[in-house]
Amino acid sequence: MKLRSIALVLTVVFAFAAAQAQTGVYVTADTQQFTQEGVNAHPAPGGQVDSPWLFGTVYGVYYDVNRLPHFGKLKTGPVVFGIDGRGETFRLNEYGSVPNTYGGSLNRQDGLFSLRVATKKPIYWKSTPYLQGGFGVAHTKTPFHPTYTNNFIYQASLGFDRPIPGKNFHHVDWRVLEISANSLANFRTGYYNANGGAGNGQYNYTITFGTGLVFRSR
Repeated sequence: MKLRSIALVLTVVFAFAAAQAQTGVYVTADTQQFTQEGVNAHPAPGGQVDSPWLFGTVYGVYYDVNRLPHFGKLKTGPVVFGIDGRGETFRLNEYGSVPNTYGGSLNRQDGLFSLRVATKKPIYWKSTPYLQGGFGVAHTKTPFHPTYTNNFIYQASLGFDRPIPGKNFHHVDWRVLEISANSLANFRTGYYNANGGAGNGQYNYTITFGTGLVFRSR
């Protein structure tokens, strides 16, 4: 098939998908518990696990399709499928300002791409639940270290969006709650401690809770 024919087919496919799609842009306020093994920061009794709570913002866009291009009309049933792209920024001044160091703050910046599925119509309490999972890059700086580390991150999220009543908010939803869980593969904890910091091989994971607004196309 010639390039011109391929381009024409792709144009038709994307145009059809756009006609059957909904786009949403969102921003949420979030808190995240970042749990790491082998850290002497605020360990639990009898262990070496640090679980500080970070605060920040999640911002992104999703794109849902409820009908797929096919011979005839192939619908997606009671759900819609889509993609989600987001950025996440979290920060905690865990130790405060310490002279002659690189700072006691814990900073995290993630970029993620996910596949998502949502119900086509609202269900309980007029809310639309969605589930998504994906991967990306985590950009993390631990206290007293001068540089960031980049690590592969994978994440799963469950959330609920509810339309805000009133004619002035026809295309605005309240993201009532989103809960996410993720892990940074091969992340070096690297906190400063008397032994020079923890090394590779410790587990880590985060649990994030967020709420905010969604601005959708229809």
